[in-house]
Amino acid sequence: MRSGCALLVHICQDESQLYQYFFGQPSQMLDEFLERLCNYLYDAFRPLIIHINHMETLAELCTILKVEMLEDHVYNNPQPLQSFEKVVLQMLQDVQERLVYRTYIYINSDILNYKPGTGDLAYPDKLQMMQNIAESMKVGGKSLRSQSSMNSSTQSLEGQEVAAIVGGEIVSGDQVKGAATLPVSVNSSMPLSPADLHGMWYPTVRKTLVCLSKLSRCIDTTTFQGLSQEALNLCIQSLLLAKRLISKNKTQMDSQLFYIKHLLIIREQISPFQASFSVKETQIGFSHIKDAALGLVKRSSDLFKFNSNNSLLQFLVEGTPQATECLMDSKQDVDQQLKVSCAEFIDHVTSQLLSKLQDFLARADVILKMADQGSTTQFKSQPFAQAEAVRECLAESYRVLKSRVPSLHQTMSLYLSNRDTEAILFKPIKARVQKSYQQVIELLAAEYSEEERHIIACPTMEQVGACYSYTLLLYSYYSYHISGSSNSLQQMKLKPLKCARG
Repeated sequence: MRSGCALLVHICQDESQLYQYFFGQPSQMLDEFLERLCNYLYDAFRPLIIHINHMETLAELCTILKVEMLEDHVYNNPQPLQSFEKVVLQMLQDVQERLVYRTYIYINSDILNYKPGTGDLAYPDKLQMMQNIAESMKVGGKSLRSQSSMNSSTQSLEGQEVAAIVGGEIVSGDQVKGAATLPVSVNSSMPLSPADLHGMWYPTVRKTLVCLSKLSRCIDTTTFQGLSQEALNLCIQSLLLAKRLISKNKTQMDSQLFYIKHLLIIREQISPFQASFSVKETQIGFSHIKDAALGLVKRSSDLFKFNSNNSLLQFLVEGTPQATECLMDSKQDVDQQLKVSCAEFIDHVTSQLLSKLQDFLARADVILKMADQGSTTQFKSQPFAQAEAVRECLAESYRVLKSRVPSLHQTMSLYLSNRDTEAILFKPIKARVQKSYQQVIELLAAEYSEEERHIIACPTMEQVGACYSYTLLLYSYYSYHISGSSNSLQQMKLKPLKCARG
């Protein structure tokens, strides 16, 4: 394609210059001659274009025709290349139509109908494996820095292509391959967390972003908006399927964090595209036809009335399908899915941390409401409200809180690897825990004597807060210590920490 177009560019320019040299004035016959000459190129390439199945080839052809031919040659020399421009535009339209068609097939076969393998769903095992590799690289940083050649295992080839194209650079295959063999600096600012490695992305997310990055420079904005809308919707559907499968094989928390992680990736990676991800769709509603038909049957005697009460006329007026326009926005869909999934994660974690405490508060609320309505049932006469039973309930709840919060922080860090995101997710969980313990403290103060409260030994708000503070201190200490700083102990002024006893 490139060679054939370059040949015709030179022919058109030479013929125009030769004609101008002898005759001086433009001629319609010259334009017709050059157009017939250029049509030979179109007739030769069109059968090949309509049989190309690879999106990469079609995208490269679009780049050749749009950038190298139109922008670099035609627009800089429009008069001699006027006939060549018509043929190039025709070929470009054919390539774009073929690219759009193959994209629809691709997003349905490779994204919507993608069949995940065992390795695709190996969460959090694959993340833990990559974290262990990253930590070993940081711990052995001195020996690694002495090596002059070390192949990069932190980014996949396709992940580097996504980052390069979305970042605004057009990278050739040789450049990408060369970039994949560059040595990795141990002290590099590039994050080595598994959540940031493009090779750890779910395959349909990688394929969707690569597909959109290719399309964004090949087709017009309106067509790109429609394709991106469908591609993102199908990608979210594939993530929901993977989420259900991970929930069956692992835990619900793993599936929720997997889903949140990839929604955040999609949200971040589509933001550089200079296009709106919203499209208008027209929907036809037939909801009024049933009611209008029932009215026609009931008022069949009015079929032949020659006035406004004619049942057939009313059926035609009321039963007409209604066309409504609705705005579909993929970015808003991603944000909505992210909001819902974060709320589900917060509810799930809160129920795990406070299951016994919430059950106690719910049962206590029922009994106290019955007492307010005049019931003779005494709250402390209930078996679950006895001082010893409450003491066991609170002790077990506090033990669960202290044991599960560290693992919760570790799991969130493994999937998200972003302190700000982790803090945003953890803040409402912490608030709910504190609110529940505050309700228990107020209940005990209102219903139990001082002696009974000593027996129950409810944790104070300071103890509950210290539980979180200590956990965060442990988490920060080990994260900083593993980061490879030689003065980590001296700078933090911490001694090896032991687990606190309740």
